Amino acid sequence: QALTTLRSSQINFDELAKQISNCMETREKGGEIGWVTTSINADNEHLDLIIPEKARDEVLGTTTKPGDIVMTSSERGYHLVQITDVMVDVRRISKTKLRKKKKDENGVEIDRRGILGGALAAAEQEGVEFKSDLIYKIETMGCQMNIADSERMEGQLQNLGIRPMSYEDKNKGRKVDLVVLNTCSIRDHAEQKVYSYIGPYAKRKREGEDVTIIVAGCVAQQEGENLLRRAPEVDLVLGPQYANRLGDLLEDVANGNQVVATEASHIMEDSTKPRRQSTTAAWVNVIYGCNERCTYCIVPTTRGVEQSRPMESIVEEVTELISQGYKEVTLLGQNIDAYGRDMIPKR
Repeated sequence: QALTTLRSSQINFDELAKQISNCMETREKGGEIGWVTTSINADNEHLDLIIPEKARDEVLGTTTKPGDIVMTSSERGYHLVQITDVMVDVRRISKTKLRKKKKDENGVEIDRRGILGGALAAAEQEGVEFKSDLIYKIETMGCQMNIADSERMEGQLQNLGIRPMSYEDKNKGRKVDLVVLNTCSIRDHAEQKVYSYIGPYAKRKREGEDVTIIVAGCVAQQEGENLLRRAPEVDLVLGPQYANRLGDLLEDVANGNQVVATEASHIMEDSTKPRRQSTTAAWVNVIYGCNERCTYCIVPTTRGVEQSRPMESIVEEVTELISQGYKEVTLLGQNIDAYGRDMIPKR
């Protein structure tokens, strides 16, 4: 009956836990138990009194994603467990390649690791001179999902202390230190347009300037490592599923690596707030990807399988937007009427 109630969205998991849970440790917290480590020999013994090891292993052994609710049992009774988020170590599943060091006119190797050092504390090294005032530019092509992804990436860049280029910077002839090309695969000759956009920034890099080049979006997912072969000046190739993990991946770039992040992965909830382009209208993602595989469409290849966001996360984001004075919210998804069908149980 509890699962039926949740499936019909008559009540959320937090409220249900407070109403029917017999667990004294978690009931008043809406059933929250915090992060659970899934690695081999993980130390989760502190959870034994809440959900015993056998039941816990059954849950962790089930293929789940954020929003899923599974039921298991133990000597303590039945357990309803909701997965609210999945933290993936993107630096482990991405591919890194150490960039070859260049030499200056005197034959001395040039260390490029300082370009992002002012923003990324992990990149700070003794003897490396950092540039403290870094500015970025984002070029967005394609659909509203790409616009929303760009807003999320901007939020992360600003959270790192990197600021957008201003009119004053442009008038003074200031050049960007970091550029993001958020690409689209739908248009004709999409790949050629991307290489054309990269051109001026790649030229700056070949001439010895420090500029970080990031190619994100659907063309990045489609081309992957081929982008590095055709445009070796690119620092980071970023599929759409990693748009909210840009900051993590920039750590490897700051250490002198080229990074390709296009592996299939669960999409984590944002830890930083997007920098929205409007103060009255906002985009809110409710589902990512598509399972339809239409013969004429590349979206399932570049955006991956369907992944619905937990309803609680959507409601929380919309509620916050209303409190900030937003008047219009557009719910986004490649296949938005498929919302919930990928969840356990289906919504």
